[in-house]
Amino acid sequence: MWSRVFVAEDRLNCDIGLGEAVAVSPEIAEDNWKQTTAQWPIMHFVMRDITRDQFMARHKANHIQVVYAPSEAEAKKALFAKAAAMNELGINVSFCGKI
Repeated sequence: MWSRVFVAEDRLNCDIGLGEAVAVSPEIAEDNWKQTTAQWPIMHFVMRDITRDQFMARHKANHIQVVYAPSEAEAKKALFAKAAAMNELGINVSFCGKI
């Protein structure tokens, strides 16, 4: 489960969706590390039904918050719990991709 809190139109918003951490080749991983700093963690993540370009067009940054879950059912449980909490805080929530 991933989420991103951001400000748009003078209001807090939260996009939230499902995805999966994936393994990449050592060459790709090394190249990614060279483009940042070794102190920063990197997760290779594929969002469900959301392209990189769609995500970047809305957020202008690639930083997300994630919840690790042992199953899709647990990921959905976390997704809906976080969405409910954000809604209670008055944050506009948008579900992104196939839930």
